Amino acid sequence: MEKPVKKTIGLAALFWRYLLTAGAGIAVLSLVWWAALMLLMVRAEFVLPAGYAAGHAAETAEMLTADFSPEDIPHYYRWAVFTERGGTIRCGGMSSRQLECARQSLLQGGSSARSFPYTEYHLIFPLEDGSTGVLQYDYSIPYASAALQKVLPDFQLCATAVLIGLWVLAAALCTRHYARLLRRDAETIAGATRAIANRQLAEPLTGAAKVRELGEALEAMDLLRQNLGKALERQWAMEQQRQRDLAALAHDLKTPLAIICGNGELLAEEPLTAAQRDSVDAILRGAARLEDYAGRLRALSAGEEEAPVSAALADLFDIWRAAGEDLCGPRGIHFLAAEPPALTCTVRREAVNRAVLNLLDNAARFAGQGGRVRLTVRAEGDMLSVTVADTGPGFEPEALARAGRELFTGSASRPQDGHTGWGLFYARQAARDHGGELNLRNTACGGEAELRLPLR
Repeated sequence: MEKPVKKTIGLAALFWRYLLTAGAGIAVLSLVWWAALMLLMVRAEFVLPAGYAAGHAAETAEMLTADFSPEDIPHYYRWAVFTERGGTIRCGGMSSRQLECARQSLLQGGSSARSFPYTEYHLIFPLEDGSTGVLQYDYSIPYASAALQKVLPDFQLCATAVLIGLWVLAAALCTRHYARLLRRDAETIAGATRAIANRQLAEPLTGAAKVRELGEALEAMDLLRQNLGKALERQWAMEQQRQRDLAALAHDLKTPLAIICGNGELLAEEPLTAAQRDSVDAILRGAARLEDYAGRLRALSAGEEEAPVSAALADLFDIWRAAGEDLCGPRGIHFLAAEPPALTCTVRREAVNRAVLNLLDNAARFAGQGGRVRLTVRAEGDMLSVTVADTGPGFEPEALARAGRELFTGSASRPQDGHTGWGLFYARQAARDHGGELNLRNTACGGEAELRLPLR
């Protein structure tokens, strides 16, 4: 049985639905407030209709013509008594502006005056004593009680303020409803994002979005989950194969290393000249380093990481110096090494040895026949500085900018001889793993590489 497809809605349609819903709510509130509610207030005699004052103005003026008594004038009128030339005799309920409007209306034979918030109308009538009375009114909705009219603010302004408050409430409720819908979809997408971030890639993403565009984004994330899972599976398989290859390579190295070490030891037992003895010792030291590298390969294939250890700087220096002599001697290069300070440092021993030996190998390769390579080890504050300098052609500007990247080998200014650029890359990586850095620079005599490592 097919799973029923849930109905979705587009963002544009959702927006229009929100506008129509909010607009309909505001329209209904307005109709109910001004029609039904106002009708109930009028019937309850809480307020009077808007045209009440205008409808009874003539009747009130006729009554006042015979006997003008201010206390008989209803509260929804403002009034004034003028001389024939517009001089004020007395008035009631008028401000100075309203009084001036009434005077102008008298002089012009009766007129209305626009004012905020209502247009003011005037009814002029003669009095028995020869003066002229003016009734001023508007089409506002007055309170039926004179006491309420005096105490409370203008009814229409209050009613409008309440209506605006109801509009805001209706818009807020409508916004809350649609925001809850969008929030549910957003929480679904956020949950899918967290699942992918936590590598929960085996199970399909749960939940569905009501908004079509957000649902499409959720489907794209589910496709991303599937592709990412497949990619990680392939990567894991490749990593497993790489570890097996490393383990096999480390195992296969044992046989040639055993042959080299065995023959080297047999040669060492023979009567040799001093030069021959140095060469055999160099072979044995090189074979010992290869055995260390093979051991490191076996550890890498098993997923083991080298842990930092406390090492005497003199012991490390002896290894570096012996390697430098072995690299430079056969090439006819003078190797110089100054004694290091008596210090102890905490390092990943094999990583640092490999980094320094790579620097020495590069220097010996580029120094050339009859050149010089100098190894200098010193402490600078809390940093250890290992500097290898050679008298070769130095580094080109591009090499200074890019050396230390994977597979960068420089240009033809320094002969490559099968050089692949991994040496400086490993050296820089070892420095960064220790929280240090690798600096390359040119000197007046050639090139110089400095490995800086924290002592602790």
